[in-house]
Amino acid sequence: MKTTLQVCSIALFATLVAGCGKESSDTAKTPAPAAEEAADLNTLVNAGVAAIAQKDAAAATDAAEKAQALQPESAEACLVAGQAACLRQDFEQARTSFTSVIKTKSLPPALRAKAYAGLGTVEFLQHNADVARIMFLQARRLDMKNEAAWYYLGLIYRDVYRFYEAAEEHFRMFARLSKPGDPRAEKVNYEVVPELRKTLARIAAARPGASSGKPSVAAALIRDAEELEAKNKLTAAKKKYADAYAADPMSYAAALGYARILRSTDKTAEGVRKAIRAYRAAIDQKPAVQKNYLEVARLARENKLWVQAVEIMNRAVAHDPQNKEALDQLIGALIKAGSVKLANAWAEYRKDLGK
Repeated sequence: MKTTLQVCSIALFATLVAGCGKESSDTAKTPAPAAEEAADLNTLVNAGVAAIAQKDAAAATDAAEKAQALQPESAEACLVAGQAACLRQDFEQARTSFTSVIKTKSLPPALRAKAYAGLGTVEFLQHNADVARIMFLQARRLDMKNEAAWYYLGLIYRDVYRFYEAAEEHFRMFARLSKPGDPRAEKVNYEVVPELRKTLARIAAARPGASSGKPSVAAALIRDAEELEAKNKLTAAKKKYADAYAADPMSYAAALGYARILRSTDKTAEGVRKAIRAYRAAIDQKPAVQKNYLEVARLARENKLWVQAVEIMNRAVAHDPQNKEALDQLIGALIKAGSVKLANAWAEYRKDLGK
């Protein structure tokens, strides 16, 4: 295949590899083919998309081959060929087809996003969830309306990472982007999201002290701790924060205050362990607050706890995949943890975000 792909104005490209179709009108600034040829190409690509929706690998492959024979530089034909290869479980061919579109940076971002989503699906089907996640994030970066990216990221965060808040966020966005009446979106709204909320509620209820917390007692202790901290009476402040955290383990302020004062006053292995646990408790209460991830990741890094640093920053990136500092910390921790190949994959994504 030539390195420069030509884009034709063709409708109906399957957004989700599993078979859900969506109309598209991406057009690059390249010469269009002759009208008769375009009509034939439209027919072939549409036939391929229809076959993919029906999971008919043979028909999809036949349509893709004919479309590529007619227009070797057609990006849409290449994308259909990649999806047909996925149906055949010819993942190497699928990877080749999708990568050729990704590498052609002159194409419209939304079209390249579909190729990234296709490549993400290849990795997902081959149980490479870590790499698949990056591909879907690339798709999301290029086209925030790419349904496949939101849907599969929801699956990955729910089933692989157990980042349930992030999973809910992604599933809900997928449902908002879907057309009214889409059965997949209805399942997400009425089954997947409610089940995620039940899971989160069960996890919260199972935390030690969740049912016996004393918020008013904790609040008073936190005020005392803050006053002592302001006077630089750190040992006494630490005791107050510890008592507040014990009184109400569900208190965000208590957990965060205890974590921060431990980080600054107790450098022992036990102190670090307690601080990380308290930071995690605070993050559980407010998982979207990025500064908490960055603080605890630095603590883990200072103590060469690279695996923990990776786990922490993985969750941070799930909530803000364009936070460059979080990405830099994740990449550095992956290298130190020995996951160089995955670190390089993240580095490619990080590079595309710019400085």
